[in-house]
Amino acid sequence: MNSLGAALLTDVQKDVLDEVLAGIPYNSASQFHEYFGTRAAPARFGLSCAWQSFAAGRLVAERTGVTAEYLIDGRHVAAVYRGPDEIVVLDPYLLHSEPLRLHRSAAAEGAVRAVVDAYPYRVRADGTPAPGRVRATWTLDDDVIRLDYLRFSPRRGHNVASRSFVMRPDSRLETVPPPADWVRPLLVHPEQHSVSVRVLHPGTRQLAELILPLAGRPAGVAEDRALLITKDNQGAVAAHGEARFDRNLDVVADAVAAPRDDVIAFLLEAAAIHRAAAPAGLALAPYSLEDE
Repeated sequence: MNSLGAALLTDVQKDVLDEVLAGIPYNSASQFHEYFGTRAAPARFGLSCAWQSFAAGRLVAERTGVTAEYLIDGRHVAAVYRGPDEIVVLDPYLLHSEPLRLHRSAAAEGAVRAVVDAYPYRVRADGTPAPGRVRATWTLDDDVIRLDYLRFSPRRGHNVASRSFVMRPDSRLETVPPPADWVRPLLVHPEQHSVSVRVLHPGTRQLAELILPLAGRPAGVAEDRALLITKDNQGAVAAHGEARFDRNLDVVADAVAAPRDDVIAFLLEAAAIHRAAAPAGLALAPYSLEDE
């Protein structure tokens, strides 16, 4: 690829990442509707983490002709671009604000490391900004990429590890999206202990989440509404019925351009689909209701 082509790819990767972050929210309910329900989710409602990466890869390919490889760790997928001297990673679920660029020439002690800011951009008690971080480590001898997501915890007063994934070169998805019989068991994995939609509001760049924990739910879907919680940009939890819950829900609904009741119904339906599809005796961990 000539320098002009490389520059175009760099710009497109950056633009696409930002478009996906603000325009295709993380929504763990969407694939329940698609793979167990009767319809695909409206695009504006968002996609689960792997499908966010697929969307980023598709958009880059449409604009440049350059295709990603998709590396997988468990139920998580990142879009990876390999050049002669660098690796670029797009992983919208981890909310990094810039593509992760790992240049071989920057290697030290056998590894290349890069750190970029990530959403949410929170605020410390003294009013100073506290962005999240995504840290990427590419070890050259085994070609493994480790991704660590850390975000500021107002309750603890420092950054804490939130997610970590290890992408190995032999853990590559060959079919995108994967076959349905491969996807369905992963959707009812015990790790899936909630359904939620998390938005980065395109106007304010503030994070907000609507979450329905799946453990300990009553038998009727109608009663599930009372179990809904929200989180704001600072990670503060609000229960259904609180004024803060309504304010956070307004952010979510505005970001996906849908009425509040439609967003709630989407999660309630996904929870009902999960109940019907989950194997008997599935044990789910309770969802933490602590402020971050």
